[in-house]
Amino acid sequence: MTPSLATWLLDDHTFLTKAIRRLYSQAANRTTIHVLCAVVDRLPVGTAGKLGTSLEDECTRRVNEPPVGEQGYEGLTFATFPTAASLASTSPSSAEKGAIDFVLPGETAEKDLYTDTWRLPLANTVFQTGTPTTMQLSRWSLVNRDDFLGLEMKTNVSHHGVQLTPLDRPAVQPLSALSIPLLPLTLPRLVEGCMGNIITRIVGRQREIVTASSELEKVVPEFFHARGEPPQPVTAWALVIPASLKEEVLNRTKSIIHNHKNEPAENIPRDEAWKLLWRSKPTSWDNTVPWALGKGARLHRVLSGGGGWGKKAGLLSLDPVPMSEEVPIRMEDATSAFDGPGHFSDALTPVVQDGDSIQFFISPTADSNVSGLSNLQSAHKHGTWGWELGTIPSTVDSIPGGSWQHTGPDTRTCQVFKHAFGALAEGGMTLTRRHQLAPEQPQSTISTTTIDVPYSRFWTLQLTDWQGSASEVGEPEAE
Repeated sequence: MTPSLATWLLDDHTFLTKAIRRLYSQAANRTTIHVLCAVVDRLPVGTAGKLGTSLEDECTRRVNEPPVGEQGYEGLTFATFPTAASLASTSPSSAEKGAIDFVLPGETAEKDLYTDTWRLPLANTVFQTGTPTTMQLSRWSLVNRDDFLGLEMKTNVSHHGVQLTPLDRPAVQPLSALSIPLLPLTLPRLVEGCMGNIITRIVGRQREIVTASSELEKVVPEFFHARGEPPQPVTAWALVIPASLKEEVLNRTKSIIHNHKNEPAENIPRDEAWKLLWRSKPTSWDNTVPWALGKGARLHRVLSGGGGWGKKAGLLSLDPVPMSEEVPIRMEDATSAFDGPGHFSDALTPVVQDGDSIQFFISPTADSNVSGLSNLQSAHKHGTWGWELGTIPSTVDSIPGGSWQHTGPDTRTCQVFKHAFGALAEGGMTLTRRHQLAPEQPQSTISTTTIDVPYSRFWTLQLTDWQGSASEVGEPEAE
């Protein structure tokens, strides 16, 4: 649930006991129920499929369509799972930085196995419940015969996980889609100098060695000029690309630069092609970034760069590798083993490996096409259900204005979205992929990245009619 309803968790009789009785009214005579309640920033409304579209085509459509610039809603959402889907987290307990994990095993087209863990930070609830974050794990005994519901255990937790794939039907794999609304600012550039999360030098357009921020400082003003907008503070992202992916990412980028023109790419001047891309309102988004992340690339927010003088001139600072079980050292803690200035670079966890390239992206402001809660249809999907995880801009700096999202809501208005479950986070999502090369090989590779681009979305789609065909999904219908 979202912060406006967080006080419901302070008293079990306000909401939780009623919800359990309703959900399990047809349960066996004696049932043990585990309940995980978490408070997140906002909820998505669910994205319905189009009639007659295959699940594969539906995933492709969601990756490529322009994002919906909606901030999410207050409310609650629930789902039921087998007990084994509850996963205790091995992360250190810290109520200051609570998070919920969603774990999704899968298989690549090459039959390689992987497990993705999507970590969403919990909402700040200090003004609602008196604690920085709120997540509760409890165990209940339900005896329908005697109409008895007893609380056996209840504890506050800061980290917990849920496995999304139905464990009773492990052969049924959901299809997933990831949409990250980013436009390229540059082509991939080989990194020539890096210390920790500081990029010092790259190979420029003419294969010359230049300072890391030089090209970015040049193209950002050109981006705003091409769009007819005044220069303004902006956030840029850096995609760190392993050497094995550079050629494919380069070709994909060149393709989207020219895909809105019918004439051959060689007939369009390079600088003009970039300006045409930046000023256009794409009818579709390229999936290069999601594709690259699935292959081991990493996305980092550019924290600072440019300016300065002397040794600091032209440096770029990237958001360091996120905290996880596999990456236990944060950048700010990396100097604990540091024994002198001569070994400072060795004490830092590098964000770039030898042979990696870096490509810069920007996220244009998304136009909202959501007109209000009262006009939304219920996202009822015929024969499918789905999960939706995503990011929204931080509300810390938002200024209330004329948007419907900042007007006082009608407290009597309530809308139900069936067959959908999800959460939206202001702090971004952390994706950790454990990639097993083959079933007979116990070794695995691990990559971790943060996705904090506003309006990013991750979906999974799966059939609820297990005997049915996966050929079609439904469209929304009003209730």
